[in-house]
Amino acid sequence: MKNSSYFCVFCCLLSSIGLLSSCHKPFEGVNAIISNSYIKQRISIQVLDANPKAINPYPANSTITLSGDAVTKGLIYTGDGELISNSLGNVKLVNNFVTLAVKPYTQISESNPIKFTIEASSFGFLKNTEEVIVRSTDSLQYVQVKLLKPTALPTGVTNATSVDNKFENGSSKNDLVVIVKSTEPNANGVPTTQTQVQATFPAATVFKDNAGVPLTNTNLVINVTNYSSSSPDAVTSINGGITNVTTSEGIAPQGFIVAGAVNITVELGGVSVKSFSNPIPVELFINPNTFNPTTKLIIRPGDSVPIWSKSEGSNVWVKESNVIIVKDPVNGLLKADIQVLHLSTWMVAFSQPMCNQPLTINYNSVEKEVKTIFIKINANEGLGQPIEEKIVSVKDGDKIEISLPSGLDVTVKVYEGTNASAPLINTLNVVACASSATLTNNRTTSNPSLYFDLQTACKDGLFRYSGPIDYRVTGTVLWEPFTPSVNGILTTKLLEWDKTYDFRIIYRGTEFKRTRQVSQAEFRLNSGNWSYFGKTAVKQTFFNAPTSCN
Repeated sequence: MKNSSYFCVFCCLLSSIGLLSSCHKPFEGVNAIISNSYIKQRISIQVLDANPKAINPYPANSTITLSGDAVTKGLIYTGDGELISNSLGNVKLVNNFVTLAVKPYTQISESNPIKFTIEASSFGFLKNTEEVIVRSTDSLQYVQVKLLKPTALPTGVTNATSVDNKFENGSSKNDLVVIVKSTEPNANGVPTTQTQVQATFPAATVFKDNAGVPLTNTNLVINVTNYSSSSPDAVTSINGGITNVTTSEGIAPQGFIVAGAVNITVELGGVSVKSFSNPIPVELFINPNTFNPTTKLIIRPGDSVPIWSKSEGSNVWVKESNVIIVKDPVNGLLKADIQVLHLSTWMVAFSQPMCNQPLTINYNSVEKEVKTIFIKINANEGLGQPIEEKIVSVKDGDKIEISLPSGLDVTVKVYEGTNASAPLINTLNVVACASSATLTNNRTTSNPSLYFDLQTACKDGLFRYSGPIDYRVTGTVLWEPFTPSVNGILTTKLLEWDKTYDFRIIYRGTEFKRTRQVSQAEFRLNSGNWSYFGKTAVKQTFFNAPTSCN
């Protein structure tokens, strides 16, 4: 009964969170201020094209499924109060966005954070999974799940397609060789077109479906996609991520230093192939500047590196075996010769256990407004591989916790915005498994400090929204995090005078948008902050409620 009572109260409160509510129910006759500010941890999720140069950054009709321990235990809700079930497609995206909430009053300790997995998909894109960790300090974090489109890949991701329709009884008479080439820096740093992957499908190979049944169709289509370890865009596009991931070794989460990665898909007569009658030899060429965390040196012939695979729909990297790095006798490049037994993402990578405690970044700022910051962490050695990226909303005095692999000194770069093209705040050099670091944001902006009081007036009370808001300059495509609202109040320096912006809030499966020009004539200065009055003598709400209270 106690659990049922709690659930009812929780859902009723969440059903009326903020300025977008229809507030005649369940608060008839109640004269109060209702808010959802008691929610302490929120996760704003968006599904994006992994190619930062994509004209449309949002894959159409994207879907996501949440799984993992936190979902099984009933700890994850949508931002408007619906419990996430253990089912396929259990979360509805609205134009590629959704906000989630951790069940209020859940105890989150440093040694026991909330964890769950997001699997995202869209037609014409490769599926991807993303591990999410929510710590007690994470009041609002932004998670981007990036999908690869084989026909429009980001820098460092290259692929090759081979089609063969001369089949008899489901097997080829001749060897089929698929070669992926790209332009990479050679040992002297000179850009050179070279082979990245060579996969050989031997003659008479029998292709099998997911149930192990041989396929006898014609028209074989093979796609081989290579992820260059020297490209940050490529490394961060590897399915499932490479930091704080689950492996088949059954020990604590791991982080990877990638030497090379490849994804292979095969269709026979439109049916997906999963396995073969014999292994497929794959030559995976390795960047010579890859760092070996075991030897603390640059990779060299004779080094032993683990081989991992991860099947679509799984969040576990399975250790297959080890491979000895060799020098190719023809071109002199370093390579790993692996035997692919089934179709999935295959990776040659060094694994590192995660540090015993997260890195705590103490955030100090000369400006007291809430900021959205992008944290980018790279290994100091070798190729400077991306280790972790995180987008959070923070204010002066906040703490940010990030899990990192052990044994690696890292560089932490922090930007005021949502990506590395935003203004750089500071750079920190952090030794392996350091427990803390201090980040001071001395950056100031000439933009006005705008104070907004957002509320919806209903016959039964005032409703104030707490949570994320998105915005963009009108005419642009990409939505970015705006300063979040807390109890309907926010102070921001993100806007410029005389510019027109789009604003939106996602609520109850609907996108509510407003387009407003920030005109100085409609704001009044008081104690250093500009408040919105509009064309009246009385303070107004900058965002009008997109729904009525009737």
